[in-house]
Amino acid sequence: MRHPSQDAAWELTFEENFEDSKLDEAKWFPGYRLGRVEYYKRIGYPNAHTRGWQPNPPLAHYVISDGVLNLRVDKDVPKRDSPTTMTVSALTSAIYRYDETTGEFKDDVKFSQKYGWWEMRCRMPVCGSGAYTAFWLHSVGARNQEFSPEGVRQGNPAGRSPALEIDIFEWLGKSPRKNLFNVHFTKNGSKVLDCPPDLTEEFHAWAINWEEGKITWYLDGKPVHVYEGPTPEHEMYLLMAMFQIGGWVGEISENLPYPLDFEIDYVKVWAKR
Repeated sequence: MRHPSQDAAWELTFEENFEDSKLDEAKWFPGYRLGRVEYYKRIGYPNAHTRGWQPNPPLAHYVISDGVLNLRVDKDVPKRDSPTTMTVSALTSAIYRYDETTGEFKDDVKFSQKYGWWEMRCRMPVCGSGAYTAFWLHSVGARNQEFSPEGVRQGNPAGRSPALEIDIFEWLGKSPRKNLFNVHFTKNGSKVLDCPPDLTEEFHAWAINWEEGKITWYLDGKPVHVYEGPTPEHEMYLLMAMFQIGGWVGEISENLPYPLDFEIDYVKVWAKR
């Protein structure tokens, strides 16, 4: 298929070229899934995503220079318990907040969309074990997460799609020539792509075309993987992050070459007219 930028059947719905040295607050929240710690606290589920985090997740540490966003993890920024514990620098286009008055979670959405072409041009950081980058789409709304506010696992809800998250990629520093694609929480939605180029050397464009029942991944405009199966039922929002985390990513190296910079040239989204 033709790239959406060259096809009149597509409409550009989101564009971020990082042309200003300041973050465009009309498009981004500078933090990682803000509200999630409070969310899990309310449902009584202190899972791995909240263990090790501060009561309030750290805000993003970033630098914008020459039209490139650097999502950065440095030796002591964002703040964490020690140099070898988890932290993240992330931007997201939607969050949810807990309203003490109503006792409900409310959405705060700057951009979301159902279906379409989602693309990022970026370069991965030279790092190593314990660090990774991510470009995700998450379902809008607290009730469309892995667990409901009542603590009910929604990975395979009866009568609903199990697809709640699309990982356009998860790239592990310990494996610089591989990239991971996922559709969580489906049974056949995972793929490890072997990449001929070293992804830390040059910028590459990663994209998906999300359709009902089908998602196609693209690298520099060429299709590299097709998933067919359940797809998300809800609008999705953008999340991109530079992690130092350990666990399944690999033990956090004591010799990570700080600063770790996830360099992002642009993020663009199109929808069919």
